[in-house]
Amino acid sequence: MKKIALLLLAVFMFQLHFTSATFAGVGEDRIRAGQELSNIAWLTSINNKYTLRFSVYNDLQIRRNIPQPRTVIWSLNTNRAGNSLKLDFYSGKLVVTRGNGDPIWYSDNAAWSNIHYQGKPPVNLRGDLLIMQDDGNLVLYNTTDLNQGWYPVWASDTGVGGP
Repeated sequence: MKKIALLLLAVFMFQLHFTSATFAGVGEDRIRAGQELSNIAWLTSINNKYTLRFSVYNDLQIRRNIPQPRTVIWSLNTNRAGNSLKLDFYSGKLVVTRGNGDPIWYSDNAAWSNIHYQGKPPVNLRGDLLIMQDDGNLVLYNTTDLNQGWYPVWASDTGVGGP
């Protein structure tokens, strides 16, 4: 009985690596590793003040919703080429891709962390949770280290106190 249970567990774990990407729902505030944000979906901060979405020109942007009118506070300037944003399960980086799946932008977790942690970044810079925060900052976290707790590995630096 133990062998069957272990075999079933092994088969289940093996299948996890080959499941297709799941898509983030419209209006949620986060995506997890392996999820994708298409150009028709968006992330919204819980307080509804900030939204991450693709513009009509397929440029990934963070917009301030309140007060009106909406203003763009961050943009990738991908020149009409972006089609989806995914949180890559293996690298832990954010990836913006074209419609054919070719990557056109990656988050540079190492460079951002080196600046943020003043030359002493954590060892594991794999992000697994992206959150559109209430302060307007888009932050990629590592949540897998039980000793350190959650820590940022990349951010848009658009929140309170950011550039």
